[in-house]
Amino acid sequence: MNTGSPDAPTEEALRIYLEEFLMDPFVIDLPLPLRYALVHWAILPKRPAQSAEAYQAIWTENGSPLVHYCTRLADGLGAEVGMAYGTPSFKQATENLLAQGVDEICLLPLFPQYAMATVGSCVAGVKKVLGNRVTLRVAPPFYREPTYIQPLADALKEVDEHILFSYHGLPERHLKKTDPTGGHCLASANCCTTESPAHATCYRHQCFETTRAVVEAAGIPPERYSVSFQSRLGRAKWMEPYTDAVLQELPTRGIKQLAVICPAFFCDCLETLEEIELRGQETFLEAGGESFRMIPCLNDTPAAFQCLEQLIKNAGQWPAL
Repeated sequence: MNTGSPDAPTEEALRIYLEEFLMDPFVIDLPLPLRYALVHWAILPKRPAQSAEAYQAIWTENGSPLVHYCTRLADGLGAEVGMAYGTPSFKQATENLLAQGVDEICLLPLFPQYAMATVGSCVAGVKKVLGNRVTLRVAPPFYREPTYIQPLADALKEVDEHILFSYHGLPERHLKKTDPTGGHCLASANCCTTESPAHATCYRHQCFETTRAVVEAAGIPPERYSVSFQSRLGRAKWMEPYTDAVLQELPTRGIKQLAVICPAFFCDCLETLEEIELRGQETFLEAGGESFRMIPCLNDTPAAFQCLEQLIKNAGQWPAL
């Protein structure tokens, strides 16, 4: 499973997609009346047109890059692909498996780090469709899985520029809801450095652990990289530092050559291709930067298949829900 994309880069298709996406209580965790008012009165009147323009900038002859890559991965692994929102739908994928008479379904959300709005939503959606008909097993977060870390490190070993690790951000209230450490990760500038069972749902901790693993494997010293969080929406406080602010600030520190990598995304999508590679580059260069490049996600490369094959080998040991 992955988040999904609209069926077309049009205002009409975006209105349908955004309504489904934003009305998910795992995404906007407000009481239903407030969520409905926010989505239908504040967001949907203007956002579909803006988002359609963004999707048009990355749309290809294969359609949505995210759906294209995820479909190729699923086909190569002999798996079903389902998106949390839009098509191909996870509901249809689940029913396809049930029609084969399976007695167990293994769910692999393509998100290396756990977040309520991504993995939590995927699990809840599939559980609702399944009911008690079969056993559901869910892959644990793979934020430190060597076959995920090593390709990212390999992509950075020959990079001479300063490196920005940009992760998808979350509202701080999401972190507090899912952080069993009582907000310690949120309060600590360096995040927790000790792994414990409490971190199974701490998104911020897992992002920093991914970064630590990658820079260690690539031999990158601390002064050569930064970490930030992108894609904030609305007025609520989100995880900091914000990527757009960091892109503006780096040239003032004398950092004029930049490479950006987005380890929260397994496949390239709107957030990497449009938000970072297009708009992020523009922000950095206008602030005084001289060169900018985006490090691609694993997408449908041999390394991507190797990573997923390794995860799937252990599917029998994934937790049953």
